[in-house]
Amino acid sequence: MDKYVYEDFEPERLVKSSQRVKDLAEVFTPGTIVDDMLDLMPKDVWQLHPSRTFLEPSVGNGNFVSAILSRKLTILDEHYAQGLLPAGVSVESAQFHALEALSSIYGVDISEDNIIGGTPGHEVACRPRLLTILKRWHDKSFASEQHSSDDFLKSAQWIVDHNFIIGNMLEFDSAGNPTNRGNISIFEFEWSPSDFQVSISKTSLGAILASEEQDISGFSDLFAVQASVVEWQGDPMRMHEAASHAVVTLSGSSETNSRG
Repeated sequence: MDKYVYEDFEPERLVKSSQRVKDLAEVFTPGTIVDDMLDLMPKDVWQLHPSRTFLEPSVGNGNFVSAILSRKLTILDEHYAQGLLPAGVSVESAQFHALEALSSIYGVDISEDNIIGGTPGHEVACRPRLLTILKRWHDKSFASEQHSSDDFLKSAQWIVDHNFIIGNMLEFDSAGNPTNRGNISIFEFEWSPSDFQVSISKTSLGAILASEEQDISGFSDLFAVQASVVEWQGDPMRMHEAASHAVVTLSGSSETNSRG
């Protein structure tokens, strides 16, 4: 598969520091191994709509999720070139499905530096990395449509701020204390290409895990539990107008992804 959108911001590092390996057990997966693992996935995992959901519980600075997004965008390009997008044949239709692809990818990491970044030694971080991939895709595909990118990128920012979360996916921390992982908010996106609408609902990791404990099928469905609160519904290009629940700046001590 052509991975032209896949990017390298700097020479690949497997570790940031020996101290972070000690404190966080942080070792990044090399890009070649990421690609080899994704190549093993069945082809229908990359279907355009509905876009299959991925959750990376220890996302780091985004090696897996950036490769997943790149592949989804490549499939989108192929469908767009053939006039096969469910939302239509316009630039806005391609943007619709690009946001759908982005919204189907989730990641959690205990380190704010890995999610938000922007500090010395942490220039590459998950949220800005995915936004850069999406912007490069848009610039390459629609170079003459720059005026149409503003709301698109603002809505993409809303998605990454809410789908890539500062939190601990382990039940207990290294001291044996509960991490309260069940309180992590998870947002579900339902995309309707026929009327160009998206609905955003809110559930929690605790509700999802409780649902999984009752499922003996051996398969995991992130949204098998019914999301209980509809947060917003409308044109996906106006998604950035929805209320925000995201941490968007480094706090140095934050343990939640909500402004409270």
